[in-house]
This record gives sequence, C-alpha cells and structure tokens, in this order.
Amino acid sequence: MKHIILFIFIFAQIFGLNAQTKLRGIAYDADTRNKMKLVFVNNLTQKAVDHTGQKGDFSVKAELGDLVIFTCPGYQNDTIIVESLANLTIILKPKIIVLDEVIVRAKAAKPDNLKSQYAGAYSAANTSVFTKDGSLSLNNLFSKQSQQKRAFRKFIDIELNEKTIDRRFNRDLVSSLTNIRGQVLEDYMSFFRPTFSEISKLDDPQLRDYIIQSYNEYIKMPAEARIYPPLAKTTY
Repeated sequence: MKHIILFIFIFAQIFGLNAQTKLRGIAYDADTRNKMKLVFVNNLTQKAVDHTGQKGDFSVKAELGDLVIFTCPGYQNDTIIVESLANLTIILKPKIIVLDEVIVRAKAAKPDNLKSQYAGAYSAANTSVFTKDGSLSLNNLFSKQSQQKRAFRKFIDIELNEKTIDRRFNRDLVSSLTNIRGQVLEDYMSFFRPTFSEISKLDDPQLRDYIIQSYNEYIKMPAEARIYPPLAKTTY
C-alpha cells in the first residue's frame, strides 16, 4: 500500500510539473542585436529562475500577471508583467555612465566580481534536495527547474574560469613577449591556451616563462602540425 501511495505521489509531482505553464523567449543586446547568453531570468511571483542559453533562449515557469525580472552584468535590468505566454523578445540596453557630458559605456564585469554580480542568481538557484526541516524534497530532486538551477551554477563557474584565463593569458601580454600578431597570434594562443587549473598555479613571472617557452616550442613545430585546434564546446 505504501508503494502505491508513493507511486501516486511521484506521478502527481511529475504530472504537475509537466502541466506547468512556461514563459519562453529570446534575449538580445539592444546595440548589436546579438543574442545574449547568461541573462538571469527571475520570476518573483513564482520564485522560479532560468538563464538564457548559447542561443539567447530561456524558459521559466510563469502565469499571467507574474512579475519577471531580466538581469545581466553591464546591462540595465528589464522588468515585465506577464500579459501573454506567447514567445517573448527581451532587449537589454547596456548601462551608460554620464560624466561631464562624456558618455562612457560600462565595461564587462571583471572575473573577480562577476560572481558577486550574480549573487542573487546563486542565492535563488538553490540546489539542495532537502527542505529546511531536513526531509527529502522530490521536487528539488527531480524537477526540471532544479536541474536548470544546478546547470546555471555550473555554467557560471565555467564562465568565471574562462574569464580568469582570458584576463591573464591575453593578446597584449603574449604579443609583447613574442612580437607576433594577427592569425599567428590567434593560432598560438589557441594551441597553448592553459587550463584554469594550470594558470591558477602560475604567478605572473611563471606565466611569462610559460608563454616564452611554449612559443619557442610552437615555432619549432612543422607548419602542418600547427593546426588551429577547434574551440571546446561548452555544455550546461
């Protein structure tokens, strides 16, 4: 009898999740009209969250009348009241700082403070499978929303790691040490791009040594071996 009740409860949970209405759409940059990934979508009414993927798309639990906020570092927030569940187009404007009539567009967030700017997203993306009283939550364990939350946190961590590498292993530094530019620079940097684990172990002098040594190794390679390796695909 207990097994039957448990089965009915799980079935009801799954059926209820599948029956939920969703707000779907795509986020764009107002200036470039490029699709934007990593835009945090927060339905304050339903306490549901999502983020845009590689193609700028999102899908979040929603009902008519819900209040939804779209946020991304370096951009102005956009807040809407859900009036329709038809596919939505969100256009985010870059933040602008005005100083003495000089307009300066906000720079991209530094890796060191990117996580702090997504503090709200981290807080909302609770991935615990237990409730506050310590009991197991089947909803947190199996729901698509919980899986999206865990994927979002993982995606942020990957972005932070990649931005840390970009900040230290950058074109200006490499070019100043090797005197190479253009496609040769791009090929070398792709071929010898360090991993996050590797670059975390190097201080600045060690990183310079790594660049010089790896470049000397690179120029000794036969031309046919200097194949531009494809960039790794990010999955989340």
